[in-house]
Amino acid sequence: MTEVTPKSRRDWRPSFLATFGSTGIVRVACHAAGISRTQAYRERQRNPRFATAWDQAQEDAIEILEAEARRRAMSMSDTLLIFLLKANRPAVYRDNARLELTGAAGGPIVTQVLSGLDDHEKAALRKAIDEVLAEEKE
Repeated sequence: MTEVTPKSRRDWRPSFLATFGSTGIVRVACHAAGISRTQAYRERQRNPRFATAWDQAQEDAIEILEAEARRRAMSMSDTLLIFLLKANRPAVYRDNARLELTGAAGGPIVTQVLSGLDDHEKAALRKAIDEVLAEEKE
C-alpha cells in the first residue's frame, strides 16, 4: 500500500528550482512550490546543496534572458545590441576613463584606470596624491 504524504511534508524544492530556473523570480517560484519566500531563503541558507542548485537555476534564468535579448537585439534594437557587445567583449566595447597626473615639466607621474575603483578607493587615492603633492611643496 502506498503511503500518502501530506502536502506540507512533500519535497517542494524540485518545483521551486524548475520554476525559478525558467522565470528567475523567487516569488513566482515560491508560489509554484506552495511555500513562503522566508522558507525558500531559510532553506538556501541552511542547505549548501540547495544553495548551489539555486545558483544554477538563477544562471539558467539569466541565460534565457540573454537569449531573448540577443534575439531582440538582432531584429530590432541597436541599443540592446550595444549592451550585449559591451557585456561579451568588454575589452573592445566598454567605456574607459583614465586619470593622468603630470609633473611640473608635463611628464607623466601616475596613470590610473578608474573604472575598476569604487568611491572609497578613489577617495583614498586622492588623499594619497594630495599628501605626496603637499610633501613636494615643503
